[in-house]
Amino acid sequence: MSIKAKLKTLQNNTDYIFPDSNNKLIRLNLNESAHPVPNWLKVKILNRLKNTSWHFYPPDQNFSLLSKLASYTGHKPEGILLGNGSNELIQTVAYACCNSGETLATLRPGFSVYKKVADLMDIKVIEIPLTPDLSFNLENIVAAGQEARVIFLGSPHNPTGQTLSRQQVEEILTQVSSLVVLDEAYAEFSKETTVPLLSSYDNLLILRTFSKAFRLAGGRFGYALGQPDTIQALQAARLPFSVGLFQQIAAEVLLEEKDYLQNEIQQTIKERERLFNLLQVFKTLRPLPSKANFLLVESTFLTAEEIFHRLLDRGILVRIFNSPELKNRFRVTIGQPRDNDRLLAALEEIEKEVLYDQKS
Repeated sequence: MSIKAKLKTLQNNTDYIFPDSNNKLIRLNLNESAHPVPNWLKVKILNRLKNTSWHFYPPDQNFSLLSKLASYTGHKPEGILLGNGSNELIQTVAYACCNSGETLATLRPGFSVYKKVADLMDIKVIEIPLTPDLSFNLENIVAAGQEARVIFLGSPHNPTGQTLSRQQVEEILTQVSSLVVLDEAYAEFSKETTVPLLSSYDNLLILRTFSKAFRLAGGRFGYALGQPDTIQALQAARLPFSVGLFQQIAAEVLLEEKDYLQNEIQQTIKERERLFNLLQVFKTLRPLPSKANFLLVESTFLTAEEIFHRLLDRGILVRIFNSPELKNRFRVTIGQPRDNDRLLAALEEIEKEVLYDQKS
């Protein structure tokens, strides 16, 4: 493939819509935190940043930060790798484990970055379909693992919000020799993790991010958890100095204030359940139970694209997908109560329009 053809393919492979930061849209499309970092916490981060040496490269192994992450996760510091967002770590795993022409596996529908990274590196992709009700098919996951060098799974899964139980993850790990990468980006909202399995399985790697529960989507910080030998190999494959001073200091401060953040994680979980229950009342909408900070909603009359445009006309941005399985489903980030109320009011207007048109 020529360079021009490659660039054209990448240009057409854009999944995200980014609103102008100055507009008044309610952003319920990217699973960002509904709660901004408060000023007092920003001041604490910036004051610490002022006392660092900006003219030196940042540490590749920040032992203070690794120690705090070890305390938070219950995993040893030598089994933790820092990353410039979990997306960098996804790319690092693909680079370390796969050569061009080799294969990785992921779920369909699923998080688009796994396939995007594979396409960039000319890695073949096995897309493992979810069942018709969008649950996991363990038999197909294990079958794909026999052919793939790496399997990327999410728990909670994006975009369904469903989780794999620890027993299901163990069942996969014991039947495949490939590296199983479990993306736990939304673990704080599910209260579930497979970190205890890391000591028993050398083919398990867990990815985490600060973009969701820790409110640092604009800062780009993530980390990987695995056995020390795996982490050491990934460290060698990752570009040096990729995690800047700001990310490292912000992550340390946020971990110090995790009890404060935990309180608002609970608020998001409560708001998720409230929104789910109110969406169940609609005649034309069916929300899927979720353990993340979002809900996937099925529309029984309009396509997801039609819902998207009608909500956009009302100043609300939600997420739709190219996947045919999600033609009639859209994803909604759990916002603050006032934003969720505006969403509900807008959806109620849309439903009345649909039902009126049906009668006419």
